[in-house]
Amino acid sequence: MIRVRVTAKGMTARRLAPVMRESLARAVQAGAEDLRETARDLISEPRGEGPSAPGTPPRRDTGRLRDSLFVRPSADGLSAEVGTELDYGAHLEFGTQTMPARPWLHPAFEATKGRIRRRLRAAVGRALRNGRLP
Repeated sequence: MIRVRVTAKGMTARRLAPVMRESLARAVQAGAEDLRETARDLISEPRGEGPSAPGTPPRRDTGRLRDSLFVRPSADGLSAEVGTELDYGAHLEFGTQTMPARPWLHPAFEATKGRIRRRLRAAVGRALRNGRLP
């Protein structure tokens, strides 16, 4: 299994006003879904001539990896995991003794982390300005 956690860092549900908690939970969920979709896009290129080059995202063969990607929010909604239960997702991401890495989740995270941060900041700003959800 391989996964990434999107979280409202340093925030605990008990310390947050309900309006802030709801706003952050929506932003975390949206960020996690953005990350999942970006990862899907990276591994959706149809298989061409042989496997992808080492260091580049894997090409789509059966579509199983792409279709297995999940977003799993925490109970309080302030974090969410994005990943796959398929073992070969990690094998592709990190490589094995016989196969060089073909990372797909880390590049997706790098591509989305700025948007995730902006979503979280905007959620906090809206909740502080309005005292309610938009």
